[in-house]
Amino acid sequence: MARSGAPFIVTLAATLAVSCTPGHAGTMRRPVRPGPSARESVRQSATAVGRYEKLELTVALRVAYSNPFDPDQIAVEGKFITPSDRTVVVPGFYCQGFTRSCRTDGSETLTPAGRAAFKVRFAWGEVGEYRFAVIARDRTGARTVGRGGFSVQPSAHPGYVRRSTAAPHYFQFDSGASYFALGENICWPNEPGTYAYDLWLNKLADAGGNYTRLWLDPDWNELGLEKCTQDPGDGNGLGRYDPRASWRVDYILDLARQRNVRVMLSLLSFNSVDATGEYASWKDSAYNRANGGPCAQPADFFTSPEAKRLFKRRLRYLVARWGWSPAVLSWEFWNEVDLATGYDSAKVAAWHGEMADYLCATDPWRHLITTSLANTDGDRALDSLPQLDYVQSHSYGSHDVAATIGQVTTRKLAAYDKPHYFGEFGIDVYPDSYVYDPDGIHLHNGLWSALLSGSAGTAMTWWWDNYVEPRNLYYHFARAAAFVGDVDWVRENYQPAHVVSVQFAEGSTPTYSPLSLTPVGESWDEGAIYNQPHTYQVGNDGVVPGLETMSAVQHGVENHPTWHNPATFLVNYPVAGRFEVTVNGVSGYGGAALRITLDGNQNQALRVDFPDTQPDNDETMHQYDGAYGVDVSPGAHTIVVEDPGTDWCYVSYRLTNYLTAPNLRVMALATATSALAWMQNRESTWWTHKLGGTPTPLPACLVTLDGFTPGEYDLLQWDTQTGTVAQTTHLTCSDGRVVITTPANLVTDVAYKVRKTD
Repeated sequence: MARSGAPFIVTLAATLAVSCTPGHAGTMRRPVRPGPSARESVRQSATAVGRYEKLELTVALRVAYSNPFDPDQIAVEGKFITPSDRTVVVPGFYCQGFTRSCRTDGSETLTPAGRAAFKVRFAWGEVGEYRFAVIARDRTGARTVGRGGFSVQPSAHPGYVRRSTAAPHYFQFDSGASYFALGENICWPNEPGTYAYDLWLNKLADAGGNYTRLWLDPDWNELGLEKCTQDPGDGNGLGRYDPRASWRVDYILDLARQRNVRVMLSLLSFNSVDATGEYASWKDSAYNRANGGPCAQPADFFTSPEAKRLFKRRLRYLVARWGWSPAVLSWEFWNEVDLATGYDSAKVAAWHGEMADYLCATDPWRHLITTSLANTDGDRALDSLPQLDYVQSHSYGSHDVAATIGQVTTRKLAAYDKPHYFGEFGIDVYPDSYVYDPDGIHLHNGLWSALLSGSAGTAMTWWWDNYVEPRNLYYHFARAAAFVGDVDWVRENYQPAHVVSVQFAEGSTPTYSPLSLTPVGESWDEGAIYNQPHTYQVGNDGVVPGLETMSAVQHGVENHPTWHNPATFLVNYPVAGRFEVTVNGVSGYGGAALRITLDGNQNQALRVDFPDTQPDNDETMHQYDGAYGVDVSPGAHTIVVEDPGTDWCYVSYRLTNYLTAPNLRVMALATATSALAWMQNRESTWWTHKLGGTPTPLPACLVTLDGFTPGEYDLLQWDTQTGTVAQTTHLTCSDGRVVITTPANLVTDVAYKVRKTD
């Protein structure tokens, strides 16, 4: 998450009263060194395993090393010969086992179990007989520690997740079966430690979820691997990996594997290379020169040869310890890397290319690789890298989540031709705002709009621990999971459907509904398309050409005068109405202002100033949040919105009594013989409810889709509020078109499946 951090780690004692409420485990400053052994040996966990199941080799060495995590001192690897005579080389890793228990206060404690040793983990999909050799390399040279063999037996396991070649915007398993990611972020444990995941992960899986995400950084995270030795009793230092954090990741991934949940492992977060932000952790980074690391400043992390060498060592450890697991969906290099202090797009892109090449060469399982950025638009230099298998977006603060998800997904699929999904989204980067959406309206809309926008997964909500869990919102996942349970995304290879028309059904009373415009883009860069004046022709059917250039930020005229970006709206009101600008945050670096002019500057209709009342506090101000508007008479008008103040403010727009077409959002995917569709009353948003309103019920509407093969079809109407089929209708298609009639008095949304039956 863009601005999350330690201050929001909360206790789940009440939530987990039925289980355990673990806390911080005891500390281990340095890993236990392997003790002398009478001989070197290899012990294997089994002589037969199923396809994609783990074979673990435990390696006893007779020599101790000052840093057993350093492959320049000691490198253990396994060489496996498959039944088809392919050689697969797998790095080994140094491992200390633990057992967990509950203290009397309900917190978790981890107790070392057994002697630390080197491990080699292997899993593969080919059935048959395998041979292996374990090699150790140190300053004395290379030696074979042990040899052996085992068999891989048939199993029903689908294998690892890949990018589909047949349907390149979707994922599939090795078996060819589709994988559509549906879930939420569960990035780190709070006080309960791994016991928290017994609750969170099982509830998500019980609701049909099959995806989550773990952070392996930064320093304060109980799953953080590489911790600063200057923090008393916390971790092992640069080039060493916290054994307790690693054990916790082992546990969580094993639980995920048992529950058929795939996990994106996020390797780094911007916090560790942020020196100035609210949740900056650079001062605690093991890579900081002040802590004995190689980097004088955060940006050096991306260019320092020593920093890159050490990070490649960490990648080797990650592959060795968790590469075998089919529960690992992907390696995510960074959480929101563009928030790094001194971010340089070209240098960061070059770093990603180099690290991805190394990871591909090191990971014999070739897990998917991705990264993420805080800016919803992303960074083309990164997102277009061929080494990154799929693209993500993060978004917070949208008043109309479905509009944002639809616009961004469409744009990024066209730009990059890769799978895409929202790795994070929410109504705010702070948890306090979620009181405005206690029932998860934005969560519901995020799930369904992602399903029907061409995404490779649902939008993944944040605040799992103090929103989804305490409000028990898992039912939203269950309803979406029921809808997609039998959808074969790869075989169908759905594309955006051709929506011919959306009109009121015969006998329905047309209404002049409001039109909401929620800009998605924003930029803090010189010359960005968003930081320029634009003019928009606003149609009465809700179509706004060029909407993708509309900025969510109005920039003032003082701090960044070259970013000043007035927005001009050419409108035509069918009846009298209002034009409103909703402000949702004002710069703490000097405040802002809002001016709305109607039909020429001489008719200044409204000016509101938003002064900076706390000059010593740079946080975004929210005391000015609300709607500011002008009355507009029927007919054509020119409306200009600009910020004549010092700095920026976040904005969105609303035109009341404007639409002459149904206020119905249609998101649909189709082939020649099937379709999936989601139809939403556009007023059904968390923002409508926050403002104290309720959606105006929509009369029955006719939605016409085109491009179908003539024949007989079944139309299944889904109740998205229950996740069940509400009605099945038989249709005959003779002209390539299917007409869907939505329910009368639609307040929220409805979904459909169209299937050819003959």
